Amino acid sequence: MPRFALLVALFVFSLAAAASRKPEGPEVLVVSDVLNGPAEKLRPTKENPVYYIVLGGMERTLGDSIAGEKMPDRAVLTQEIERAMASQGFTLTRVGGPKPSIALLFTYGSANLSTAELNDTDATTGETTTSTIAFNQREIAALVGALKADRHLLMSSEADRINEAAREDRLYILVAAFDVDAMVKKQKKLLWRTRISISSRRQSLPESMRIMLASAAPYFATETDLPRFIEDADRRKTEVTIGPATVVEDAVPAGGKPLAPEKK
Repeated sequence: MPRFALLVALFVFSLAAAASRKPEGPEVLVVSDVLNGPAEKLRPTKENPVYYIVLGGMERTLGDSIAGEKMPDRAVLTQEIERAMASQGFTLTRVGGPKPSIALLFTYGSANLSTAELNDTDATTGETTTSTIAFNQREIAALVGALKADRHLLMSSEADRINEAAREDRLYILVAAFDVDAMVKKQKKLLWRTRISISSRRQSLPESMRIMLASAAPYFATETDLPRFIEDADRRKTEVTIGPATVVEDAVPAGGKPLAPEKK
């Protein structure tokens, strides 16, 4: 084959490969905490299935609202959370099914530092200085894992990455698991929670929520000592797959009454 024809063939092949390559997903930041109980007992196994219910979720803006920010339909987001839970072996149960041990609540929305500038004029010199105050700095720090990172000695590149995440506008989903037995006693016992966020630049929550949850699912009911930045290469490595959610309805809780019907 002549050299020119070979170059043309290679060029056409590279274009075809680029066209067939799936677009890269967003970089997902995951911060997960275990608050009560040994983590190894919170994850389902064949010998120890974990049944759960979803109590609901709500949209909540952390910081200043951003006009025109698209938010997902709550029912669709609930389905995606159920898919992610199913991928890790958690089993959704409803009225008449096995008694759940955990109840999920979730929040979602946009997150950004809410700041204000204060001007202070020196009465003696007439010189004015400006300072910036962040009203929700700790809340954003928790979202991106900065509070956890403070407990460790980090490389400067790692610290810069976390600080940059804290400064930029983000989109987030928070999934929290509560102990059902404690709730029956009118107690709030948070077992674990997972914060999932991405940069809002050129991203929307409705388009990104599935890949966000797929990236975070392996960390459900686990403790991350540091924030986890998950990219496409990491997702390919772990081969995270999401199957349909499983609902168990054909058994009655042993030694107890069926759950009350869900309110609509």
